[in-house]
Amino acid sequence: MKNSTDRRIFLPALLFAFFVAFSSSVWAETPQAAEVGPQAGSSAIWENGIGSGFRKGTRDLGFTLGPGLGLKIFGSDKSHDLALAFGHYGWILSDLLAEGNWYQGNFEVRSNLFAGGQFDPHGRYVVGGSVGPRYNFITNSPWVPYMGGAVGLSATDIREGDLSTTFEFNIQIGFGTHYFFRDDVSMTMEVRGLHLSNAHIEHPNHGANTVMFLIGTSWFF
Repeated sequence: MKNSTDRRIFLPALLFAFFVAFSSSVWAETPQAAEVGPQAGSSAIWENGIGSGFRKGTRDLGFTLGPGLGLKIFGSDKSHDLALAFGHYGWILSDLLAEGNWYQGNFEVRSNLFAGGQFDPHGRYVVGGSVGPRYNFITNSPWVPYMGGAVGLSATDIREGDLSTTFEFNIQIGFGTHYFFRDDVSMTMEVRGLHLSNAHIEHPNHGANTVMFLIGTSWFF
């Protein structure tokens, strides 16, 4: 029990250490980052400089990775701790909406592929893909928070009394933020909930529920 608890504490701590090291590297290589702001001027991506709202049709490509802590909720009998990597492709579908309000922003549709595995209670694989909407909040600063969700298909050999089939649906919902240290490149940090279940195709189907802590990079074009 103690070893399992140690692993659940160690992985988020490792993620935080990675974030600090990555952030330090970015700032060391891009000293101009502190001066980035809406005054940077317009571009093919932004309406009027960094943080001013994406132009309709802007695309983004990137990845995030990190550990996840399993939760015994929504009927799950066990905690399923995961480590996953996500790759995504996004497309901004709208011009700037609700300009001047606190919730001003752009709608986007994103597809993602993910792969990795469960590391506790037993080693298992998890792969899948999903698609869904995301809303990017515009703050007129290098920080661009967002929230969104997705649904899709996945495959896994997780069982432990909660899942019974290789084929599983996945549902994702989360929030995060970009930090633009360049006009077209951001550091991306996100907290994402991931649910796996087979819609009662077979039983047991208690589901596996994990909260992912992710960090990565996104390129916009």
